[in-house]
Amino acid sequence: MTTGVAAGPLPAARKETFCSSCQARAKGMCAALAEAELSGLSAISRSRVLASGLPVIREGEHADAVYTVTSGMLKLFKMLPDGRQQITGFASAGDMIGLSYGDSFAYTAETITAATVCRFPRNGLSTMMARHPHLQGRLLAMTSIELTAAQDQILLLGCKNAAERIGSFLLALARRAEGTAGDPQPTVFLPMQKTDMSAYLGLRPETLSRQFRKLEDAGLIERVAADRIRLLDPDALSDMAGRVA
Repeated sequence: MTTGVAAGPLPAARKETFCSSCQARAKGMCAALAEAELSGLSAISRSRVLASGLPVIREGEHADAVYTVTSGMLKLFKMLPDGRQQITGFASAGDMIGLSYGDSFAYTAETITAATVCRFPRNGLSTMMARHPHLQGRLLAMTSIELTAAQDQILLLGCKNAAERIGSFLLALARRAEGTAGDPQPTVFLPMQKTDMSAYLGLRPETLSRQFRKLEDAGLIERVAADRIRLLDPDALSDMAGRVA
């Protein structure tokens, strides 16, 4: 199947990741395990460091493992018959990718930035869940959060205008970003291409640029770097983004 991403296997692991020192532990499935329980997970996991633009999983390939993102950002997409990509989401530290009901991956995950992922073979993870039922509960909770996000995305695409879509997207990124809790003016990281962001939000690239300028002119956001936006008034942005008419 043509996926539009570079072919070839993932780069070899540099070293085993010890779960107890993982930067994403508190946000990922490992949060379900006590310190003494992490050795089993460490034994089956392998850390992989990837440059930007490389696939971690590819749509249609055998789903033999799941992955936790420990650093960096990835885009998730499905391929249309004409070769276009439909962006279905973005994954960052703590997110799991590759969870699949069937035997093949339902989407492609490709690095946007340099990234580190932790690989867990499905059979080994199943054994861990049998030994530690609370790990299974954590995965269920994470799946529920993912389902809620998908429902929010349906609402965004079906009911919100361009400015509301962008506001909702920025606020969601701010909630997920590390180090922004309690920050009255959080900064969000936007490393993705404009075409990917606009595709995810169901907007034309020129509409995306125009709406960003309007939000800046309104004093709601400030561009502090090419890939970073500061939310100057998150409450006002939330009020604006919350409208669905």
